[in-house]
Amino acid sequence: MALVSSYQGFIFDYGGVLVHHQTDEDQARLAHRAGIAQPLFTELYWAHRLPYDKDSVTAPEYWVGVAQSAGATLTTNAIEELIELDTASWMQFDSVMWDWIGELRAAGKRVAMLSNMPRELGEALRTRTNRLDSFDHVTLSYEVRSAKPEPAAFEHCLEGLGTPADQLLFLDDRIANVQGAELLGIRGIQFIDRDEILLRVRS
Repeated sequence: MALVSSYQGFIFDYGGVLVHHQTDEDQARLAHRAGIAQPLFTELYWAHRLPYDKDSVTAPEYWVGVAQSAGATLTTNAIEELIELDTASWMQFDSVMWDWIGELRAAGKRVAMLSNMPRELGEALRTRTNRLDSFDHVTLSYEVRSAKPEPAAFEHCLEGLGTPADQLLFLDDRIANVQGAELLGIRGIQFIDRDEILLRVRS
């Protein structure tokens, strides 16, 4: 029996699962606009990210923090451009995965998205696309002020989806998040290779 048949519901991470990861070119564009060497920029981009994803700091505060840590300064215009470049870089949708979500829902499965993301990206998804309509439930870190692998983020998703934890399969590219899900009784699979994962769960 296919693994997909063993579960009533599915929870999907966003970045690296439903959309492609940022490319080196994406990071290079951001680093150039920020006036920071790319290796250092990438380090600081992620080092400052969690409070931004949890809405503990605003977008301008996030970008100023990144810049200050590198000894750089940013104009208001530069910050606005960085926000837009960053948002666009996380909207490269993987059509194969979105098609599969449609198939799962057509088969009567419950489907949710659980993602760490900043407000600017979440609002862009809501206002510029209809992508979030593909899910029975969506939990976004900036809305619940909690980020994976914190239990509260998973608990919000479980409550919204209304499906028992042991009847759910969770796909995320980060092992820490998979482990966080499993602590709550959710079956987790680390999403590294899309084609391999789809073959594994469908066969």
